[in-house]
Amino acid sequence: MKKLSIFFLLFITIVATSCYDDKSSTDFEVVKPIVIDFGDASTSVNVFQFDTLKISPIIYKNGVKDENLTYEWKIQGDKYPETVLSHKMTFSEPISVVPNSKAYNLILTVTDKTTGIQEFARISVSVQASLGTGLFVADTRDGQTSDISLIMSMNFSTRNFTDKDTRIFRNVYSSVNQHNLNGLVKDMQSFVKSDSRTLTILTDKDIYRVDPFEFADWEMNNDLFFVPIDGDLHPKNMMVWDYWGVEFLNVNGKVYPRNSSWGNLYYNFYMYTPDLADYDISQMVVCGTYYYAAPYAFDENKNRFLQVNSRYDGFLQFREQNPGLLFDVNNVGAYDAIYMGEGENAQLMTVFKAEKGNDYWLAAMQTKEEDTGSNLPKGRYVLTNCPGINEAVGFAASPISTDFYYATKDQIYTIALGDSQNVTAESRYTVDRERDGEITSLTMWRGEYGRMNVSSETSSTGMTTQNAQYRMLIITTYKESTGEGKVLTIPIVKLTSGTLEPNREIHGRYEGFGRITKVAYNKVGN
Repeated sequence: MKKLSIFFLLFITIVATSCYDDKSSTDFEVVKPIVIDFGDASTSVNVFQFDTLKISPIIYKNGVKDENLTYEWKIQGDKYPETVLSHKMTFSEPISVVPNSKAYNLILTVTDKTTGIQEFARISVSVQASLGTGLFVADTRDGQTSDISLIMSMNFSTRNFTDKDTRIFRNVYSSVNQHNLNGLVKDMQSFVKSDSRTLTILTDKDIYRVDPFEFADWEMNNDLFFVPIDGDLHPKNMMVWDYWGVEFLNVNGKVYPRNSSWGNLYYNFYMYTPDLADYDISQMVVCGTYYYAAPYAFDENKNRFLQVNSRYDGFLQFREQNPGLLFDVNNVGAYDAIYMGEGENAQLMTVFKAEKGNDYWLAAMQTKEEDTGSNLPKGRYVLTNCPGINEAVGFAASPISTDFYYATKDQIYTIALGDSQNVTAESRYTVDRERDGEITSLTMWRGEYGRMNVSSETSSTGMTTQNAQYRMLIITTYKESTGEGKVLTIPIVKLTSGTLEPNREIHGRYEGFGRITKVAYNKVGN
């Protein structure tokens, strides 16, 4: 009986199975894939930083309209956060990530909105440095924050540049770091020496340190000092003693040195004076060339000149001066130093303004390595009666001639310095206010690279190209109504008299900035 029950159950099972209609082949639909086709293009590419990378894939899904596909291109890499760059099928974007020995991954994600299904593709992107010798331009659009651009051109870069090769890398800092600099840039110095490669940027609020070829944030403010500074930081200015590889930073009127040997990035404790008196440095500059150069500064507390000693850990105090000199380097009187630069024969040129009133004068002082001589003053030139001197927005001295320059909002004046204390200023340039706005700064180009066009009656083109070092003025302008700042370069065609190139069509012209607060030379090599 038990066997019959088993056979019966087996019979029922077989019958039931045979009656089942197998519909497994129709229960599942084959999902058609999203196709990403790069054709013959390589999925491993090289690009220079800030250049535009273009990728044109063919993307489709049969049965799905193009508008139902979405695209996301994002880049990621070693220590670099994922960053979305585009939402278009065709990729055409500048690559601003920091150059790296490891390639970045550019990831494309294609999504079918009707099903939520995604398809991925990866492209390996190797990024090379593209920033080099040129002119850094710091500007502001909102009056609160700043950005930095780089002009690489015949005027500022290596000898192989022509007018056609001009490139302006705009808003480099914010492109790399995804934020602006806090405050307005007051000074910046590019410094490449031995194992040290830095760009230090001073705003009215903070101190920043970046690599001048990559621009990624490093450390800032007190993280740059071996001994943190107590209280608020008020950066003023800086200078570089290039031959010895030393950088000097003026914060709160105190000067902090940094020796770049062995790649050192940090500033020592501030320098001392021989009499250990408190000091407040307003202006400072390195005078002279190579081994014979020396750093000088002006102390507002005691109204005196100081020189950095050869150990760069303190200042030298000049010995008592002989009587009857044009001025006393140890006490010039109640004047503020508003400009300091290098004149002919490595003379230290300093513009003074009376602490009270509108008295202006220019001091010329001889300099020598570790010189504490008693006969240093060489010239005292009265500037008080020069037109617009009380509205000057910039000054420039010539290391190869007796020229001296200053600019007001609308003109550039030149002064031929001679034996007389009373000088005459001649207007050599009037800005086109309708086109360019007002002059906001004046600088002498000191870079060893850079060339300029000047008029020539014997040339078939009407002009020739000459070395620009110490022979080219840089002015910045700003037009309030348009919010545009510009950089203009003006050749000096005759030394001593300070005659400027009259043909404005061959002046250098770089446009499209905000209000420019500082320009500085970006030097690539030692």
